[in-house]
Amino acid sequence: MRGALLYSEASSQLVAGRRGEAIVSLNRCEEAYRRSGHPDSSILAADAAVRRARAHSEDGNALSALADVDTAITAYVREGAFASPHPRLADFARVLALASTVHLDSGDRDQALACAQQSLARYRDLMAAQGHLPADHIGYAIGMAGDTATRLEASRGNWNAALSVDALVLQAAEQGWGSLGTALARQGLHLRLAGRPREAEPLLARAEQESPGSVAREEETAALALPPTLAESLTTAESLVRRQPQPVVSPQDVGLLREALTAHESYSASSRLTVHPSAFPARAAHLTPLADLLVREGEIAQSWRVAAETHLMCQAVVRHSEESARRPPGLAVLWCGALEVGARAALAMEEQPLLRDMKDTVRAVRALLDPGPQDTYRELLETAQARLDTATPRSS
Repeated sequence: MRGALLYSEASSQLVAGRRGEAIVSLNRCEEAYRRSGHPDSSILAADAAVRRARAHSEDGNALSALADVDTAITAYVREGAFASPHPRLADFARVLALASTVHLDSGDRDQALACAQQSLARYRDLMAAQGHLPADHIGYAIGMAGDTATRLEASRGNWNAALSVDALVLQAAEQGWGSLGTALARQGLHLRLAGRPREAEPLLARAEQESPGSVAREEETAALALPPTLAESLTTAESLVRRQPQPVVSPQDVGLLREALTAHESYSASSRLTVHPSAFPARAAHLTPLADLLVREGEIAQSWRVAAETHLMCQAVVRHSEESARRPPGLAVLWCGALEVGARAALAMEEQPLLRDMKDTVRAVRALLDPGPQDTYRELLETAQARLDTATPRSS
């Protein structure tokens, strides 16, 4: 099958560090699977999408990466794979593990943790059923889902949860899977931070024997700042509107919007949509003015998160709408407004891969919406494109 050959080609390109070529191969792979008529074509295409998401994320293409994650998870959910047990249990666990790393690098860490937890839960179910994990899944369980979960649980001070994952990772490392020094250092550091120094010290000493410098590396990783989540960004926006004499949105409405979008566990943009796609533009209408307020107040990372998540949810609405149905009223204005604010935030962040991805995204949305001369959202897209076209790469 052509799709399988292209998938294999992309895998080799990724191993060689040729991510751009791999993305092209995976584009062709996904298309080949969708056209194949194979009974599992949607799942095979989803596997290509999540692998491409990882490549995009490593290349700094955050929006493209997160869109691919949503495509992949949605395909598996439509197949009923969220239930456990399920014939695709191991495959969905792998997809969620990959998604957790993409969210950690490029998206919302609340979703990163949710994906990691769900992945690990499925791997535990698999171990309970089979008595062991398949060898080709241990890296996903330990190196991806486990790594993401323990780091984020620790960042929240959830020490019991973090240490539970640490024990699983250390058990695998003792059997030759992954770095033993890293596993020891991480568990020792978490024990120390949890106020259990007597248990921590032997592990930290052993970590240094196994891998000199491993403790310092784990300390550096633990100290890394994490970007704001959508929930945190909307909380910041709520604080800002409370200080405004004439707020762009009432604080109560911001709180209701935050609860509607973030109070439940979600794994990608589609799972934020708790209303029918046709009702989403009305529910989310306040997101663009809030993103605009954040960027004007210098809360750049928070503005980017709100704008990016708005774009991803609008994209999900289009994907979930019936092909014959018209786009929900107000969607285009909401979508293009978010992209215009996102362009300003991306320029302020001065990250060239992000700017490149933003340009590609604006072009793709413009091609999809195909605005006419009278469409009010056309100017928003043109403004976003013009802003991004002024960006010049910084000299190295």
